Amino acid sequence: MKKDLAVIFDLDGTLLNTDLLIKKSFDHVFEKYKQGYQLTHEEHLSFLGPTLKDTFERYFPSSIVEELIEYYREFNHVHHEDYVTIYPKVKDTLKYLKSQNYPLGVVTTKFSEAAYIGLDLFDLRDYFDIVLGMDHVQNVKPDPEGILKAMDEMECKKAVYIGDNTSDILAGKNAGVYTIGVKWTPKGTQDIEKLQPDLMIDQMDEIIDFIERK
Repeated sequence: MKKDLAVIFDLDGTLLNTDLLIKKSFDHVFEKYKQGYQLTHEEHLSFLGPTLKDTFERYFPSSIVEELIEYYREFNHVHHEDYVTIYPKVKDTLKYLKSQNYPLGVVTTKFSEAAYIGLDLFDLRDYFDIVLGMDHVQNVKPDPEGILKAMDEMECKKAVYIGDNTSDILAGKNAGVYTIGVKWTPKGTQDIEKLQPDLMIDQMDEIIDFIERK
């Protein structure tokens, strides 16, 4: 029997470690379009979370942003195997939650096509009842639209949202669901902890006890 609590995950930085892929993808763009500009470590960290459009508009005229996004994606999509890893305990956790009939979803600010490339790399697609990318919503996180849409499609009135960014925790709070922050974000946990998520975890399987008590 299906549980009435949906478990919804962010993707990059939560299920999959895409930090190096994102760094290499931005370097690829800047090498062509802003030659000689050296991105700092702090700048690279600031790219984790926001949409590509929001990030590129900080550096380039809006008239070429779509071209930059296309150039970024061309590189990003073909280099998942080279630079992406899965975080410890993710697959075991998904397997267990699936076996217990929890509805599982992904809500991410990347396009669904790229989300599926990452999920398929580690055979994760079949664990999820729904995968929503930014091409499925009008408003990205911290707007709650994606989470609420996932809950609606999975027919759940309760949910928990797990993420690595302040926008994830805010989106969960805006949706009125439980929130869990992960401690493995390279940005550090200080800003997430200020938002007082319901739980902070060191590895993914720690969500199980919390979920089973809800």
